[in-house]
Amino acid sequence: MNHGKNVDFSVLEFDNYTDYINSFATVHDYRYLNNQRTIKTIVQLGYRTTKVPYTADEFAKRVNMAVEAIRPKTAHVGLFSDLMSPTNQDPVLLEFKAREPLNLNKILSTIVFTSYINIDGSEISGYIDLDMSWRNCFLQSLKHTDWRGVFAGRTRLKPMPHHLSYSNPRYNMVKYTQSDNYVVMHDHHFGLMFMHRGDHKMISVGGQHNIYSRNAKRSMVYSPKYGYVVFYDHFVRKKV
Repeated sequence: MNHGKNVDFSVLEFDNYTDYINSFATVHDYRYLNNQRTIKTIVQLGYRTTKVPYTADEFAKRVNMAVEAIRPKTAHVGLFSDLMSPTNQDPVLLEFKAREPLNLNKILSTIVFTSYINIDGSEISGYIDLDMSWRNCFLQSLKHTDWRGVFAGRTRLKPMPHHLSYSNPRYNMVKYTQSDNYVVMHDHHFGLMFMHRGDHKMISVGGQHNIYSRNAKRSMVYSPKYGYVVFYDHFVRKKV
């Protein structure tokens, strides 16, 4: 099925229809109306956007169309996550698996922060551009991450010096490297940031709420093998 330009991938940004509708509401709506039902009605009538928002049924259909549009492109391409055993329920690996097709199709762009303790006792940490890391593995680039081994459980994902950032405080090592998708930036107020090369949206990774927080959905996942891993999911804004 080819939906062409009718596919609206932006609906995948929202966990449910309520979150979708609330995204159109303004600060003044919440301040002065203070009634969720009234706010929802105003939004649905189209008073808060140049286009009338989808109804609940339309929203559900749009979500299905977007999900379907992803599948044909990846049906003939073997995903690294296909190597993951059905019995492997590692929460972090499951999060990687869920993001692989979305990153492959340039709908989502994910940065991940992870760390591990080296055999010499030093803590290595870094930010990784997942899409670039997966493509480098597919192309067998020099010093690429063995994602086949990661999903098969033979090896562990570790930050490397060529990733977006690499830190080893024990040896006073801190390195930043641009990726195919991101430019590394340092802001006086917000600290380390990454600018997406495609839509120029700024991704703030400091954790504090700021003007850039809406550009990426931040989530933290824990697993016994990987500890705490932080995901920054940026839905790529395509030029119309």
